Amino acid sequence: MTEGAPKEPELVIKKVKLPGGAAHGGAWKVAYADFVTAMMAFFLLLWLLNATTQEQLEGISNFFEPVGVRQGSSGSGGLFGGISATDPGPVPKPGSPSQIKMSMDSTPGDKATNEVSPVEAEASDLPNLTEIKSENEAKQFRAAEAALEQALDEVPGLRSLREAIKIDITERGLRIQLIDQKGVAMFKPGGAELTDHTEKILILIASVIERLPNKVSISGHTDAEKFRSSTGRTNWELSFDRASAARRALQKAGMPDKRTAEVVGKADTELRIRDNPLSPGNRRLEIVLLRDRKDPKRKSPAPPRIFGAN
Repeated sequence: MTEGAPKEPELVIKKVKLPGGAAHGGAWKVAYADFVTAMMAFFLLLWLLNATTQEQLEGISNFFEPVGVRQGSSGSGGLFGGISATDPGPVPKPGSPSQIKMSMDSTPGDKATNEVSPVEAEASDLPNLTEIKSENEAKQFRAAEAALEQALDEVPGLRSLREAIKIDITERGLRIQLIDQKGVAMFKPGGAELTDHTEKILILIASVIERLPNKVSISGHTDAEKFRSSTGRTNWELSFDRASAARRALQKAGMPDKRTAEVVGKADTELRIRDNPLSPGNRRLEIVLLRDRKDPKRKSPAPPRIFGAN
């Protein structure tokens, strides 16, 4: 560089050293854990579906699917066409093209407020209201029966009592019998105190009663062996006390008090095993979900004729 020449500016280059990569957050671990949990639940569901028979699946589906037809998107495309037990009034069968429109204050028995749509000609083809109710009620009973049967077969604490519980559908309704077996009693001997396994069974029955609208009849039965105590109690008092104890247990488990239609003690007047009046199988509780006997076409009975008067 010659003397007197202009000086070139100095060029300063700064090298900034970036710090090392920051540690990764833990959000991916939470997401991965959720994914693994979801996959475990999915495969558990597949295993349960594979281990359950088609009849059991239909019974469970029927039990949790209310009865009656509900128009709309909610459940309308399901297996039972959006059935609901709370829908009042006449309803067509699922899949039926006919529809019935009712006013807001109409009731199932109020024919004056019902309007048939779209034309009156279709009204003659609609199923009878009583037949629909009967069909829906029978479906509810079958679903409840299947659910109870499955619970008794699969719940470890109740599996050993399978033979002590009989479930059937009679003219009165869905009947559930809790029957004494040899070595397995429903009550403490000579009294109305429930045994532990009887309380478990009644809790299961109460869960079914809660889901159905039917009234409940509870009756106690004894064998033909005469029961007497120092207080003068007989089989009549014993059977009634046992039915009352069952009612209290059902209410404690969730059955509304207004659902109770009757509580009766029948002593040994309705033996289950008539050939052996002393058999333990005659000692039992009968819990019946009564059929709805309301029939809008049924006429009131004529008054009785007294003293031969016309």
